[in-house]
Amino acid sequence: MEFYLAPLAEITSVEFRELCYECGADICYSEMISAKAISLGNRKTFSLGRIGKTEKKTFLQLFGSDPEVFKEAAQVILEKESPYGIDINAGCPVKKVVGTGSGSMLMENPEKLGKIVKAVRSVTDLPLSVKIRKGFMSPSYMECAHQIQDNGADLLIVHPRLRSERFSGISDFNVSVELSDKLNIPVVHSGDIKTIENVEFFKDTAVSGLMIGRGVLGAPWIFNELKGYELSVDEKNFYIKKHLLYYMSIDIDPRFGHLMIKKHASWYSSGMKGSSDFRKKMFEPKQVLNETIENVNQFFGIDL
Repeated sequence: MEFYLAPLAEITSVEFRELCYECGADICYSEMISAKAISLGNRKTFSLGRIGKTEKKTFLQLFGSDPEVFKEAAQVILEKESPYGIDINAGCPVKKVVGTGSGSMLMENPEKLGKIVKAVRSVTDLPLSVKIRKGFMSPSYMECAHQIQDNGADLLIVHPRLRSERFSGISDFNVSVELSDKLNIPVVHSGDIKTIENVEFFKDTAVSGLMIGRGVLGAPWIFNELKGYELSVDEKNFYIKKHLLYYMSIDIDPRFGHLMIKKHASWYSSGMKGSSDFRKKMFEPKQVLNETIENVNQFFGIDL
């Protein structure tokens, strides 16, 4: 069974993906990229589609609502980058995405979703995946899945919650099993994979892979742990330092870098003694970068 890194906005950058590959991820997904912005030649959006030299199998995820725009975006970005595959986002629950008819709103119109898949399939032979939810307000996953399969996708990823549920409760593992039994293409389950026991649930099913999203925050090594390898504190600190140092590089906007150090350091501290006080320190008003670095170094025992 393969382990996938889910697309996470402002998280799954090239550097974070490369870190996750080091920590056992088999396949990674870029953060969500606007098909319309790509088709219009937006430079900032293009940067989100950059593929690192050491990346093994990275899908670029596009979102939008128009089949022709998807088609054009795929053509444009493939002229500049060489991803392992393309992914179509039909699962994002965020209001500003749904409001444009994109993301999980596509599940309200399975035929349109099928047309988008067909449009992208017509311009590339690369692996093509689609990420869906259980449905929007009510379940529509089976109808959407058949449209996705019948129009040429190679892989289905399902996060089995309704859009109306957002991330509440527990995702329905049985939906992923049902889809894997009824489709001819591989099915990957996404949602609430945090322990080896969660992995064991899928051991004797046809589900081909598991995607990790929120579980990777503060624990990029979760992939190795789910494969049975427990990291030492020193090993974890090595990856923490490597990750946070990236946000201090000259290529990163200093304000953005400072914010990301605060966020990631707070996630890394989860479960550690004194983490609550540490997180409060991280977000004290008017804290400058040097103060943040000093707090991080003292808490984790590293030297940024």
